[in-house]
Amino acid sequence: MENIYSNIFSFNKKILKKTIKALNKGNLAALPTETVYGLAGNAYSKYSIDSIYRLKKRPKFNPLIIHYYGYKQILNDVVVNDNFMKLYKEFCPGPITFILKRKLNSKIEPSACAKLKSVAIRFPKHRITRSILKKIKYPLAMPSANIFSNISPVCALDVYDEFKKKIHIIINGGQSKIGIESTVIDLTNKPKILRPGKIEISKLEKILKLKIKKK
Repeated sequence: MENIYSNIFSFNKKILKKTIKALNKGNLAALPTETVYGLAGNAYSKYSIDSIYRLKKRPKFNPLIIHYYGYKQILNDVVVNDNFMKLYKEFCPGPITFILKRKLNSKIEPSACAKLKSVAIRFPKHRITRSILKKIKYPLAMPSANIFSNISPVCALDVYDEFKKKIHIIINGGQSKIGIESTVIDLTNKPKILRPGKIEISKLEKILKLKIKKK
């Protein structure tokens, strides 16, 4: 009898290599994070970004969040500022997304940012996704692994139910601990919350020592 879940994999060294090989070719993989499962592709590849938008049926004006391993990896792509540094030191890796100005020479595929001059970045905490990000030479565009406007997936089976075999690699990293999307804060000007999440505004205001506007 055929295993209908043949594209769901437990994580090990072999699957790490398989996933990196797929991502290097421009293919997509569904990866676990502490918030929800993400649909990951090379953020520097137009082919990968186009594939994400097409598979999710996501409007092109809706930018993607770009995931990095750590601070050093963002320096060629974004303009950092004091507010970012304060929040990064306190909450990263973790469930917070920062909107920052994009550098002119950034390799991020412009369509991933909906051709805006800003970019959304995050540093996921899940050990599986971090182990992949540590080994590759590009960040991952990784929106939630669901059809646009559907409920975000919190386990590998949720992703399978949504896409079946359209994604060749779904890594089973267990249930997402948080289960809701990251807090999104715009730091391109005066700090502003664009999407509430696990990290409360009061905690952010305490670190920045200022009042934060809500969208």
